[in-house]
Amino acid sequence: MKKKKFLITCSVFLIVIFSSVYVYASTLSISGKSDNGMWKYTYKKNIDPSEPTGWQGKLKQLDKQKVEVKELTYTDNDEILAQTDSFVEGTDIDGSVTTLHPFATEFYLGNSPERGHIYKMTVKWQKEGETYEDTFTIH
Repeated sequence: MKKKKFLITCSVFLIVIFSSVYVYASTLSISGKSDNGMWKYTYKKNIDPSEPTGWQGKLKQLDKQKVEVKELTYTDNDEILAQTDSFVEGTDIDGSVTTLHPFATEFYLGNSPERGHIYKMTVKWQKEGETYEDTFTIH
């Protein structure tokens, strides 16, 4: 009887611990994926003390198509927080890394996301002379 009670108590304790860790970890980032499955943007809190404090965004191309990214825009309730149209492959002075094929870049260092706000990423890109624009919600 004591062994069974001990096992139940330990099981409940472990479930509470794992649930707490999961909830804590899931509040440290928000992300979104484009409807066509080509792009993923993740905005997460920097917990590494050697990196800048705040939240860092990262855009990643999920497929292997050879495309040219023309512009990135990150918005909060349709207000532009960050926008860039210049991409150079390599490591920047601040340590951010950009690769062009497949495309990946660290984009936007800012404050934590606020509840109730609508964050969006817009990627303008070109392939074989055709221009495309993908806008998706980050949550």
